[in-house]
Amino acid sequence: MPVSKDKLPPTRDRILKAARRLFQQRGYYAVGTAEILEQAQAPKGSMYHHFPDGKEQIAIAAVNKIHSDLMSRLQKLEDDQHSVADMLRLFAKGMAHWLKESEWREGTMLVSTTVGSVPQLPKLHAAIKEAFNDWRQHIVKALQREGWKRSTALSAAQTIIAATEGAMILARIDQDERIVINVAENLVAMLSATKAS
Repeated sequence: MPVSKDKLPPTRDRILKAARRLFQQRGYYAVGTAEILEQAQAPKGSMYHHFPDGKEQIAIAAVNKIHSDLMSRLQKLEDDQHSVADMLRLFAKGMAHWLKESEWREGTMLVSTTVGSVPQLPKLHAAIKEAFNDWRQHIVKALQREGWKRSTALSAAQTIIAATEGAMILARIDQDERIVINVAENLVAMLSATKAS
């Protein structure tokens, strides 16, 4: 049942939220602007008022929001002085919960949007690349604070991101959030063994 117009969030926010959810569900090319507007309960002319460059601009704004949310979450975990191992566990727990709550409909938007849009859409590609780079660098710095050499930390960070994103895909396919938790535990064991060697 649609929410009454006077209780709706601002139009731009609704468009962005609807687009993000749809992109997470089906990827960039499987979503049309008419569907985004319908889900957002937004008039047709509003998209080009808020996003004059169309769907790619919406996707870039959604990626930037995910990027910002991700970095804020990682920074909060760091501020609370969690180890990298605990960060991985807490992050995995949150992602597993989100997958199950979405009834396996939503996946990681960074991967969903990457498929089919990289490198064909250079501006969107750049936004996705920046998000992944910042995520990777955050992990590298956290590992370095725990005594890792930069080169080893970089390799570990790449493995962590690849395994985490892959775990999200497999968990969604199998509809089993435990995959995300198990992969995180395997990553923790890998970090412990690599640091000890």
